Amino acid sequence: MATEYKIENRNLYIYLDGELDHHLAKKIKYQCDIILKSYPIKDIEFDFTNSPFIDSSGIGVILGRYRYVQAMGGTVRLSHMSPSVKKIIHMAGLHQLVEEI
Repeated sequence: MATEYKIENRNLYIYLDGELDHHLAKKIKYQCDIILKSYPIKDIEFDFTNSPFIDSSGIGVILGRYRYVQAMGGTVRLSHMSPSVKKIIHMAGLHQLVEEI
């Protein structure tokens, strides 16, 4: 299974598959940039159901997408995070910018 992208109304749902490290982050950034240029996306949700890990590259991808949608009044949501992913998100201070669901 690969990372899946679903567009519904003005929402982009990203279903991660694997560790959100520099390899996956590069692919997600590329695909998101294409989608964000092609559709009027306002909100983005990263679903961590199948992603047990995140590193600084993953934090950067989320932060970059946050800056993009925040400029249009949108939000970024993070869902189904494992305790270890949630810990890293909090250590990075990202929880102050994005919604946790």
